[in-house]
Amino acid sequence: MTVYRLHYFNYRARAETARILFRLADVPFEDVRIPVADWPQLKPDTPWGSAPVLEVDGEKLAQSRTIELYLARKFGFIGKTEWEAAKIHEILGAIDDAYDSLQPAIRAKDDQERERLLSESVIESIAPFYERLVEKLESNGTGFVVGDSLTVADIALYVWIDGVEEGMIHGVLSRYPKLEEYIKRIASLPKIKEWIDTRPDTPFSFSSRKRK
Repeated sequence: MTVYRLHYFNYRARAETARILFRLADVPFEDVRIPVADWPQLKPDTPWGSAPVLEVDGEKLAQSRTIELYLARKFGFIGKTEWEAAKIHEILGAIDDAYDSLQPAIRAKDDQERERLLSESVIESIAPFYERLVEKLESNGTGFVVGDSLTVADIALYVWIDGVEEGMIHGVLSRYPKLEEYIKRIASLPKIKEWIDTRPDTPFSFSSRKRK
């Protein structure tokens, strides 16, 4: 049997989608939570000096989206056609673009500057991103963002939107009821809900309030 070990910090951020994929597939894995203090010693042994890292029978794979897509293909969450797979890649790229828009606020040195930059990001990037997601959900008409079944795109959207709404841009999602309902529905899927209810106490990122 293949042995999987997923190495990341005690945050959801860049590893939670992979963790959920394992749970959905009922595939056991070792969920290695790296103490932040140990990272300088461990970093040189990673493929690119970054985390997460997935070990598969001792072989190491890095970069969060690469790990997610590998697992999605392995476990059947990559869509049913090449076109659907490409559209899933598109959604993941759009999430990363939205996250990039928040980086100036994340790096801000004081709360006032952080709030100003967050407000700008919501207006210029996050609100348009949410609006486009609503349009895609409506046009797809299946309850999923790509295709007619759950894919890694749905999981990644749930993880990211839930996380940034918790830790950075409280309340923006409530302006988009259809998107909010979709996120809640993904979170309530039995195996995902079970994971949320039983996982260790895991904040989204270093900048988040702690929450399971």
